[in-house]
Amino acid sequence: MKLPQVSQEFYALGGGLDLLTPAIALKPGMVIDSQNYEPEISGGYRRIDGYERYDGRTSPTSASYWTLVINQTATINVGDTITGGASGATGKVLGSVGASLILGRVTSTFIPGENLTVAAVVKATASAASYQNSEPDPSKHADYTLLAANDYRADIQTITGSGPIRGVWVYNDTVYAFRDNAGATAGNMWKATTGGWTQVTFGSEISFASGLAAGASLTVGQTINGATSGATAVVKAILLRTGAWSGTGVGTLVVTTVTGTWQNGEAIRQGATAIATSSSTMNAITRAPGGQMEFTNANFTASTSTTKMYGVDGVNPAFEFDGTTYVPIHTGMTTDTPTHLVFHKFCLFLSFKGSVQVSSIGTPYGWTVVTGAAEIGVGDDVTGMLPQGGSNAGSSLAIFTTRRTYILYGSTFGSGGDAKLVTSIYELGYTAFTMQPVSNNTYGITPRGIQSLITTLSYGDFDYASVAHSVLPFLVARRGTETASTSLRAKDQYRIFYSDGTCMVMGLTGDAVSGCMPLNYGKAVRCVVTTTLSTGKEVTYFGSDDGYVYLDNTGTSFDGSAIESWIRLPFNHMKSPQTRKRYRRAIFEVRVVSYSQVSITYDLGYGNPDVNPAQATNQKILIGGGYWDQFTWDSFAWDSKIVTSPSISLEGTEKNISMLFYSNRNQDQSHTISGVTLMFTPQRTER
Repeated sequence: MKLPQVSQEFYALGGGLDLLTPAIALKPGMVIDSQNYEPEISGGYRRIDGYERYDGRTSPTSASYWTLVINQTATINVGDTITGGASGATGKVLGSVGASLILGRVTSTFIPGENLTVAAVVKATASAASYQNSEPDPSKHADYTLLAANDYRADIQTITGSGPIRGVWVYNDTVYAFRDNAGATAGNMWKATTGGWTQVTFGSEISFASGLAAGASLTVGQTINGATSGATAVVKAILLRTGAWSGTGVGTLVVTTVTGTWQNGEAIRQGATAIATSSSTMNAITRAPGGQMEFTNANFTASTSTTKMYGVDGVNPAFEFDGTTYVPIHTGMTTDTPTHLVFHKFCLFLSFKGSVQVSSIGTPYGWTVVTGAAEIGVGDDVTGMLPQGGSNAGSSLAIFTTRRTYILYGSTFGSGGDAKLVTSIYELGYTAFTMQPVSNNTYGITPRGIQSLITTLSYGDFDYASVAHSVLPFLVARRGTETASTSLRAKDQYRIFYSDGTCMVMGLTGDAVSGCMPLNYGKAVRCVVTTTLSTGKEVTYFGSDDGYVYLDNTGTSFDGSAIESWIRLPFNHMKSPQTRKRYRRAIFEVRVVSYSQVSITYDLGYGNPDVNPAQATNQKILIGGGYWDQFTWDSFAWDSKIVTSPSISLEGTEKNISMLFYSNRNQDQSHTISGVTLMFTPQRTER
């Protein structure tokens, strides 16, 4: 008897989520539903890494566990601290398995045979030495690692105050964050340290309106005094806003170590020499509550050690910070509360609704036309500013507004400068806090979805290209709820976050979009920063409504909670949509970081209940408006130490098949599913 021929077809996974293409026309490697998988830069779909709370203390993900075999003589509870009678070693009990204790926070090494005490009471003896991260079973190793991580997780605290995190930034490898105080009457600045969050104290400022007296000098670190009041202070920053230092200068001094009560109109002296005249009393620097922050690190000098941090939030004056001194930047605007900023051509650009103010070149404190400052009116509220790549006319600046985009060329922006503002011919506005540089382009959210701003070689010729059509329903459903965005250079990704805790990740390979996929963080990302540390490591931090700052793209869980993830592939008809096939086996190409458990199942004939009568319960999908079926699953444990191509047996005859992958654990490392091979026997054509 001639046996029926078994055919096979391999298809690589890639292209991301597609919510628009008809089912029969979908490429088999795309997905019709997914959560918490990202397009891998080298192909396939990768279960994302997790995130963990952060305040500068020991990372939960980096925590270790120890195993200690004991001869137990009395009750030992989880949470107890045991001490070695001879070694003096200590450890916190995280759990027990058989005759072994799982320990965390171990100091020194336990000695075989020594007594083990809890609160000076002997509870056991050590049967062997303690061993760090030594469990050979990869599943148990993952479980014990999670125990250690959860123990350290409890140490990390929120930022004291109320409301969401207003901003998070990295300056000189240190994380800074902003949150309103407990009464929501002021905004505070915090610094992450090895002991947790430490509040940054602000100094005071006093205004002057007559500049320096002829021949007088003033430098940072000098002590000044009031000729009338006798008050003193130490100068930390000197800001000349307008005019000249000699006689007509207007600005402020930021000071610390204030004694006495300064008076308005008194001579500011160094020793007995008058150097300027005060135009205000001494006022403590404070920040108003609220706002959404935007930052940049910039260097206005030729020195490599003078990079400083700059920020705005829409409710306070712009500021400068050098790691020690917080300096409010006063521009002279009636309502001096800029919403966006950028460092470009050695100038600080600040936006005030439809006005863009440009500082003097090399002087972020200078806001007078005499020294080259300027104003650029764009007519619509500015939503962001980003430098663009160079051309034969030099690098340019994109100024995004609610209705159109402008490209600013030139290097000098005051009267008689060479600046040229080119207006977009498209009535297309970008949403604030969504513009990011990715690869060689800039991406952001517009009413048409995700748009890219593409620079061409021709002067002034900028094109707009709409991308991510396939996920437009997701984007449209969340329009107006965007909260933040970031660019992951190491992954070549653009991520846009929403107030419902979801995120859309767009992957690129070079300049080409490789796919978009939805994520669900389970909490709103209100502010986010991605940067490269001096070590070369890329890190991402975000702040949420709960007062925590989180380190993203790390660990195996969402701060201890499971990462519920799935991808459902299209119904693949193997290029013969009307031919019935008897399905026999599916083989999967996977890559695993360490250890991961994944459940796999399948569906036939667009979910035909006559083919799959075992389908029972339904679970609502992320996108909404549909359901995917949970029935008999094949479960796999994927271990990087064993290279395999897992497979499942298939049963049933239909015209097409869809595969579904699901995981929901908090101790598993990420995995990548890169391809599927289907084995089947073609049968008759459907009549």
